[in-house]
Amino acid sequence: MEIRHLRYFVAMAEAGSLMQASERLHVAQPALSVHLANLEAELGVKLVARSNRGIVLTDEGRELYERALVILRHHAETIEALRTRTVKPIGSVSVGIPSSLSAQIAPPLFAALKSELPEVNLYLLEASAAAHYEWLQKGKIDFAVLFSLPEHVGLDVTPLYMEDFYLIGPPQENPETPVDISFSDIFDYPLVLAKQTSSWRRVLDQAAKDIGKSFSCHFETESTSAMKALAVTGQSYSILPRSCIAADMREGKIHGRRIVDPPIRGLLSIANVESADLTLAHREVKKLIVKIARDFEAGSEAGEPFYSRQVLPGSLFGPAGGSRGPARPSG
Repeated sequence: MEIRHLRYFVAMAEAGSLMQASERLHVAQPALSVHLANLEAELGVKLVARSNRGIVLTDEGRELYERALVILRHHAETIEALRTRTVKPIGSVSVGIPSSLSAQIAPPLFAALKSELPEVNLYLLEASAAAHYEWLQKGKIDFAVLFSLPEHVGLDVTPLYMEDFYLIGPPQENPETPVDISFSDIFDYPLVLAKQTSSWRRVLDQAAKDIGKSFSCHFETESTSAMKALAVTGQSYSILPRSCIAADMREGKIHGRRIVDPPIRGLLSIANVESADLTLAHREVKKLIVKIARDFEAGSEAGEPFYSRQVLPGSLFGPAGGSRGPARPSG
């Protein structure tokens, strides 16, 4: 049994099918089938049960999966510990980030890379949460920064910060308007929100359902720029995280009111596939993102209840419209 056999098996277990594992590993599906058959023959046990929906781990398969994760982690840590004595971070790293955070994180991240990681090429891309989640699972990006990421076996998730969401509107608001607004009062405003299948719309819809209300939106968009542009004109209001509108509020371009009763908040995290081989460049970029993102922490009070509903990845981060994923950077 070799390390690569364990890596292939972990990928198959996490993907739930040989086809998806093949896409993640860039290994032909027939080759994975052979590796699995050889592994089962060597151990003398059945590791997976096959069906039309994919593969399911047997009891022996689950035990091997859990032990393999530990072995692979120790293997990676050993290699990194030895390499970091002489090797500098070098290579390409790809990160999917929400559009609400890109403008805030890109400048300091660029400066940090230039001074601390000059031989690392970073590829930042914006897309929907569903696309980022799908690309992460298939190995098409190295990291994804996501709101309210559900617990999911196979992902290494590092929390960044908790962020409040605001109702945003035109800057010509009454100066005496309260800085906060009750969640039940936002239904009095014409709203433009993200589509119902997006992660944050799901959270908002659940919060509305809990108080016997529902949203009626004739216009939906994933574009934060469109939401802010419409809010500035006063044609509609929208709901966005603080990091997305902080600069506009300081400059008086947009008026934002923090949503309370209950507070609508999201936990922002950075995630990577647990079984992925992270190079020194990957680990150092992740450290930079964690440090920079936490500098933008919204400062929410600890212990206050918030809506950050966790649901199954299949329902929250569903198919991303058949997207093939981003083009990988060369080099």
